[in-house]
Amino acid sequence: MGILLRKSLVTATLMTFFYAPLCAQFSDSLKVSIGATTFFAAENYQPLWIEALQSGTTSHQKTDLATHVLVTNSHFFAKNGLNERPAQTNGFYIRYGIDLYNNSHFRDFFAKEAYVKAGYKFWEIRVGRFKEIMGEVDPTLSSGSFAVSGNSLPIPKVGLALTEYTAVPFTKGFLQLKGQFSHGWLGNTNYVKRAFLHEKSFYIKGGKGLFSLYGGLNHFANWAGDHPSGRAPSRFKDFLRIVAGAAGDSEDPVYHQGPVDIANAVGNHMITSDIGIEINSSASILKVYTQTIFEKGKGDSSNLNKRDKLVGLNIFGKDRLVGISWETRKPAYLQKVLLEGVYTKHQGGPIIFNGRFNYYNNATYATGWEYKDHIIGTPLFINRRQASTYNLDPASTTGWNIVSNRVVGFHVGLTGNINQKLSYITLITHVRHYGNYYNDALFAPSKPQSNLLLEIKYRLSTNVLVNSALALDQGHLSNNKGGKLGVEWRVK
Repeated sequence: MGILLRKSLVTATLMTFFYAPLCAQFSDSLKVSIGATTFFAAENYQPLWIEALQSGTTSHQKTDLATHVLVTNSHFFAKNGLNERPAQTNGFYIRYGIDLYNNSHFRDFFAKEAYVKAGYKFWEIRVGRFKEIMGEVDPTLSSGSFAVSGNSLPIPKVGLALTEYTAVPFTKGFLQLKGQFSHGWLGNTNYVKRAFLHEKSFYIKGGKGLFSLYGGLNHFANWAGDHPSGRAPSRFKDFLRIVAGAAGDSEDPVYHQGPVDIANAVGNHMITSDIGIEINSSASILKVYTQTIFEKGKGDSSNLNKRDKLVGLNIFGKDRLVGISWETRKPAYLQKVLLEGVYTKHQGGPIIFNGRFNYYNNATYATGWEYKDHIIGTPLFINRRQASTYNLDPASTTGWNIVSNRVVGFHVGLTGNINQKLSYITLITHVRHYGNYYNDALFAPSKPQSNLLLEIKYRLSTNVLVNSALALDQGHLSNNKGGKLGVEWRVK
């Protein structure tokens, strides 16, 4: 069933690419660009802010050359034929695109994005691999969302989304909603082969004019797949349990084979929450926000078959990301300022079954919250692949895949425009790593680490953009410096 569905999705994608442009009832906004970027570093890996949050497109190399070709197009249905206005104001639309990359000294060829999206106003059906940040953080300056930060290659999926905040009927725009529901395929790169991804989100926003308040939840689950001890439940009725976060069925024989926790929710679940306030004036935008992460409840050491308690979804827990950003609406030398604090050291406390939440790690889905060697959420955590390049004892990092998920950090992001052609981005991050609750000796004492980035973008002409960056890692884990130099040419 899954193979047939994926073949159907591929067929539909190809048909859209080849036949949609032929439809005379659509407007055409074809865009084609090509780019090349060279990378260099002092060590045999790239500094954090050169590699992180790049959708998994930067290779783990001391030097490299990455090339890519991006093709996107949009077609808008209109009653009177061609229509050049945004689809959200006019009804139905189709968008599709593909972004092909080559790196690792021309050995790796892959698609960063390959998708088809069809929608009506803000409602959208999406198929394929496409970049998406989940969690209300700034996509340019933030240290990264706990949920999906854009740090890893996008996961192939199919889903339905309400892409922007949309007014609830009969509230005169005071209440607005957005959200999404998706099914994804994790492939064969993780410990559990052919596992699925379930994800959904729901956000509500209240307020009009100057003030608005929002809140939302994101729910993710790894499920099904081929574990060394057997095939995990993968039927439709198992999917319904995943959606609801329900426990396993003790009377079903399938739940007595393979890697299944019958007492608790089937699969590897994670929930993140967002709460924030926005102040929108005619001159600037001020945003204050917080994000929490929740993976497991508090158990009962006297009865291990008793389901863990959710304990308020950890919304009011100690571990969280807190941020504030300010942006002026007019181009300026200092366009936007962002400050973030990150604290994930507590994790329910050190007592097993009542704490040790061990974010992003899971005993059954042992790769954890990772895809193709990159952490899907915040890049401030360290996985085993990164630890192998840092100043850590390799023999001490063979346990959980996320080697350090207990951190205390502070992050600053700045961006601005020197003139109409020249702009910059600066990131300054300091994090103290405490490892996880199962490798305390490796991180005793804790290991401080600082990471800096200065990125300069210069528009050489209307169609040519030059992008350069210098980065520095300094601390007890990594001492590295490097950078990149790239050019992007918009052909059409």
